[in-house]
Amino acid sequence: MKRIVAALLLTLMLAGIAAPASAQPDSFEETVNASVAGTSVSLTYTPSSPYASSVYYSRLRGVVLTGDQRTDIINVAMSQLGYHEGDQTSDLGGSNTSGNRNYTEYGYWFGLHVRGDSTGFYNEWCAMFVAWCARQARIPTSIINNAAYAHAGSNPYYFNVTYHARGTHTPKPGDLIFYDWAASERQWDHVGLVVSVKDGKVSAVEGNASEQVRIRTVSINNYEIQGYGVPNYKTGSGSGSGSSSNYPVPTRTLKYGMSGDDVKWLQASLKKLGYSVTATGYFGDVTKKHVVSFQKAKGLEQDGIVGPATRAKLQSALSSGSGSGSGSGSSTNYPVPTRTLKYGMRGDDVKWLQTALKELGYSVSATGYFGEVTKKHVISFQKSKGLVQDGMVGSATRGKLQKALSSGSGSGSGTGTGASTNYPVPTRTLVRGCKGDDVKWLQYSLTKLGYTLTVDGNFGPGTESKVKAFQGDSGLTVDGKVGPATRTAIKNKLG
Repeated sequence: MKRIVAALLLTLMLAGIAAPASAQPDSFEETVNASVAGTSVSLTYTPSSPYASSVYYSRLRGVVLTGDQRTDIINVAMSQLGYHEGDQTSDLGGSNTSGNRNYTEYGYWFGLHVRGDSTGFYNEWCAMFVAWCARQARIPTSIINNAAYAHAGSNPYYFNVTYHARGTHTPKPGDLIFYDWAASERQWDHVGLVVSVKDGKVSAVEGNASEQVRIRTVSINNYEIQGYGVPNYKTGSGSGSGSSSNYPVPTRTLKYGMSGDDVKWLQASLKKLGYSVTATGYFGDVTKKHVVSFQKAKGLEQDGIVGPATRAKLQSALSSGSGSGSGSGSSTNYPVPTRTLKYGMRGDDVKWLQTALKELGYSVSATGYFGEVTKKHVISFQKSKGLVQDGMVGSATRGKLQKALSSGSGSGSGTGTGASTNYPVPTRTLVRGCKGDDVKWLQYSLTKLGYTLTVDGNFGPGTESKVKAFQGDSGLTVDGKVGPATRTAIKNKLG
């Protein structure tokens, strides 16, 4: 079935018969507003009634575009996880878990808006799913065309992308992954979107995988991988990039739930002042938390709303270069340790250590928690000074730090990989009550992203609260559960 569409069209072309005009990829979607970052996804067409009332449509509407096309297409695809094909048009909502006749919203869209068929186009749908995701992510057909077949090539019904055979390319999130179940390198059987590459394995989100949208994870050397397609994506302004001068100063009052480039101005401004916030363009819990911190530092009303008074203080702080966010300040603002500092400790004396290391050139933030990043840079410092490289700060290491600070010498150049790399990425859905090292991965990852947590491996109410905050900030369904969509969003933000 996966080759029916292309086989028919290819037969027509080989026979010298032109495919009907209605079957040609459409061009109306070529003109796309390039400035989509910070906006919620809205469909590029009128959906079927069953789909419009489905949970998958609701999830899609919760996706906030970042302007980075690789990120956006993955987020759109992940919002559809669990969608199941049906047996008739009333099943287009994706909830018929026993359906097997290829009736999908993606075929409905392809039939009406690509082929011009009034009823839809209900055939094997892995390629149509990828094309549909690209359209909803506002990626033009010049980058990912409306393909109907899991094949890379110049045929208008194939994906017109740069192709790399397995073993010749290191895949990245957003790349297309092609499969050949017979491993003959002559058959093109299936296509998906790469979500992550880790520990020698590649994970992809795929349509028509066991009749549904699901994640597949295989060895990067798996013999069934035919190769990869690399669209000419535009990364846009992306989350967390740029200076506040790149965005418009707000003229409206900014508050929780708002989106836009003026929210990016706020976030970029806070980041420049030392607050750990990413310029996503969405005003969520993390942004509100740092607005309140800034207001407290400036003696303003702590309501988490950015009106004229808070905006003026932000502009004044930017012009003077003053800030009080996490990770800012001098080691002289914190007490010199009198105890031996080691992994897992917290306190202002840990902040002394971290700011000291930062002044010496090491890439570490003054969080007050002695984690893997801090330990890594302590070891680097110890190595540079000929000390025992145990990652602990006793009298000898402390003395060398103080001497280096007073002399202004340092040798730091670390880039901190984050403690989450020491724990396994979850393969199960994490919910309140779960325990284990994969929960530690979650807690470390969220902490690194600014959602401070105790890393104890227990998924309790505190962890659930932070998960919900992250989901709200990321435009995800706020349910406090860490399934594929939330996990992928965390991994993407970690980089």
